[in-house]
Amino acid sequence: MFTERFRSHHDAEHGLEVLLGKPKGHVQRLLSMKPWSAVEAKLRNPPSGKARGIYIHVPHCDTLCRFCNLNRKERKGADMDAYTGYIIKEINAYGAYPYIREQAFNAVYFGGGTPTVLSTAQLSRILEALHEHIPLAEDCEITVESTQHNLGTEKAAALAAKGVNRFSIGIQTFSDRGRKVLGRTYSGEKALEDLCALRTAFKGTLGIDIIYSYPDQSIEELARDGEICVSSGVDSVSFYSLMIHQGSALAASIDRGETRFVRDIQWDRERHHRFYTGLVESGFTLLELSKLVRPGKDAYQYIHIQYEKGDLLPIGSGAGGRIGGLPIYSMAPGRRFVSSGNEAYDRYYRLLGELQFGLYDPVRLARFLGPAVEKGISEKIQELSGLGYLVPIPQSSAWSLSPDGVFWGNNIAVEVLKAAIAAKQGALANV
Repeated sequence: MFTERFRSHHDAEHGLEVLLGKPKGHVQRLLSMKPWSAVEAKLRNPPSGKARGIYIHVPHCDTLCRFCNLNRKERKGADMDAYTGYIIKEINAYGAYPYIREQAFNAVYFGGGTPTVLSTAQLSRILEALHEHIPLAEDCEITVESTQHNLGTEKAAALAAKGVNRFSIGIQTFSDRGRKVLGRTYSGEKALEDLCALRTAFKGTLGIDIIYSYPDQSIEELARDGEICVSSGVDSVSFYSLMIHQGSALAASIDRGETRFVRDIQWDRERHHRFYTGLVESGFTLLELSKLVRPGKDAYQYIHIQYEKGDLLPIGSGAGGRIGGLPIYSMAPGRRFVSSGNEAYDRYYRLLGELQFGLYDPVRLARFLGPAVEKGISEKIQELSGLGYLVPIPQSSAWSLSPDGVFWGNNIAVEVLKAAIAAKQGALANV
């Protein structure tokens, strides 16, 4: 049914934008610009009541991974004390408003870049400012992304003492050859040794990232990665098919012919299934299309807030979020972009977010757009089940994804969105 795979939620979101004819990139931003005073007006009012989180961006890395083109830059020469002060100033300023003070936040996520290029003292100051100026729920999930060489057991313990209860570690692969291809530091053996030490010392939630389908990856390399994920005791594994981003060092190497990379759908699918089925057979379950978890070990509240279009307070250069329905992007200190909210688009986006968790219940899904779309969604689910992508859950109106369904999950989500949009438009035409 599909000839090109959507490998990420962002690919599926672009598919939704195409379906709705929504302008993208800077064109959309220019069409919807609003002054910062619009955000301030929201901040002076009581909170919305929606679940909400905080995203703190640290755009610095010690070294740049060869596959990455995210909003990051090498740390050398950067004044990290000044950047820490900027983040704390942002926290303090937001904390003065009723919208922030009057409802607890459910999740805090430090992303990057590599947040742990900040020292233990610098991160501790930021965490102290959060606790002092922002109301955090008693069970607030506080996540810090890190590479291994930036996070030893002593630093992890110090951050845990300040409330960090979830780490996300960028491993990518334990293969020495693969780590060289992807630009990771030191050996796979050292990576495993440090991961096991962190697992022993840290009692909170520990997740890792794994990349599959990198150049010339063998099934044996992939199988070993999966076996280590199971034996290391990590709570969750985010697994991503390598995406070649223009602007990355790896893309340039491939373009110059220095790195050989030949991949087709079947090659990609074979590696996906080997990794996915290996972890499922070892007791992991699907949390979202690219994340497997040990049951009950990783709630990942942050991603739920993001997919539900809840409030997400953006702090730091490169941080994006939303307050009171207004999307915000912090480009640099003193430079923030605000755009108009789009309630109609948000309803479709929330449906897309729901589909990321791999559970297809027509009644539940229809609640985003109204009962008129339920029949269209049901018919599309029946069609997809006939192709082997969906499996009925006994004694339930819901369906789960087969391994092929997980592989094609973002494409399937766009197909369901297409059916929902057609049903909604049909219902409106008959009014």
